[in-house]
Amino acid sequence: MRKVIILIAALTIFAIGAAAQPSSPFVSDPNEPIFTAADMNGDRLDIRDFRGKVVVLNLWFINCPNCLAEIKLLNQLVDAYQGKDVVFLAPAASTKTDLTKFLAKNPFKYKVLPDAGNIIIGKFGKPDGTGNLSMPFPMHIVLNRDGRIITRAPGIKGIEAVKAELKKQFPG
Repeated sequence: MRKVIILIAALTIFAIGAAAQPSSPFVSDPNEPIFTAADMNGDRLDIRDFRGKVVVLNLWFINCPNCLAEIKLLNQLVDAYQGKDVVFLAPAASTKTDLTKFLAKNPFKYKVLPDAGNIIIGKFGKPDGTGNLSMPFPMHIVLNRDGRIITRAPGIKGIEAVKAELKKQFPG
């Protein structure tokens, strides 16, 4: 619980700093998130490289009980759409070191992007009642082939919203 509180505090401090800087690299069209990140192998990816494909994002961290509870369902989703023009990415607010240990025991078929707290809050956070950026975890987001957000749904129930959107994107 203490790690969760520390993570939320750190992300809030970052969000306040990012929001206070008009030239922040996190300022962009909120419906068309653009970011680069490294995966668990250290390979850099640019979200724009996936234009022309549907992108499914799962925003999570390893100390989130609901995030952990849904991994099996998310792995089934990857299996169901194997061979389709869809990319499954999992920006995580956890460190690469912690994720390496976690993923050794809990395989996750999404491409995991460690140390992505800045991306999660900076690109997908929403202002709360006090103006701070916040994010419920887990959060599911689907980007269309043009890189624009077409589905955004929190929690384990968000998987159903993702499934419904993928059925629309890949009929038949």
